[in-house]
Amino acid sequence: MDKITKPTKPEEEKYIFTEGIDYFTTGKTSIWGFGDKDTERLLKKIEIHGKWLNLAAGDGRYNLNLLEKADFVVAGDIDESALSKLWHNTSEEYKSKSSIKAFDITKKFPFENNSFDGIFCTGTLHLFPKEVLRKIISEIDRILKSNGKIIIDFATDIKRTSPNGKLVTFGKEPLYTLEDAKIILKNFFRKYQIEMRESEVVEDFEAANPPYTLNCRFIILIANKKWR
Repeated sequence: MDKITKPTKPEEEKYIFTEGIDYFTTGKTSIWGFGDKDTERLLKKIEIHGKWLNLAAGDGRYNLNLLEKADFVVAGDIDESALSKLWHNTSEEYKSKSSIKAFDITKKFPFENNSFDGIFCTGTLHLFPKEVLRKIISEIDRILKSNGKIIIDFATDIKRTSPNGKLVTFGKEPLYTLEDAKIILKNFFRKYQIEMRESEVVEDFEAANPPYTLNCRFIILIANKKWR
């Protein structure tokens, strides 16, 4: 595929939280770094097989982790430049078992019911208010097979600080607390067998637009879909 360099404009009032950049100017590694250590440890240990969706995959921070274990991985995101960078940085060894798909996470997903054995999503779901989050999780449930697995992270108690010391926020993001997030996730995944792990991170994102230092707590949710 051709390189897509045209930036996808952010429209925060429509819950489109893109960076608005040409990802081919950002180097080969992800602008979000190499991944949170707790998430990486989980991906190394947990059983992953079959066909997986890397939802809101961006420019591929964790995509290789999934490709090393799954039979096939679809990387989905609304930002075509980010997905194009992901694709061009995927080695030929893995391209035969991967694809990309651009779509809006707040709309109906472009996949049939029961399409995936697993769904992975990080760095995104905390940006949406509960009514939008409910729709996203309903779509995740629709496309996930019975006995499928979900792995997501959910950032809480967020503080983003720009290099000049100002706070950075995105649109009308809810800014969930850890306790709020636990209650919400337990409710939305009440028909699943779930495990929640807590972690925290301080990380610099110099290539973000605008650049900032992130300080937050977060939940890693592992949810198994009961047969029904």
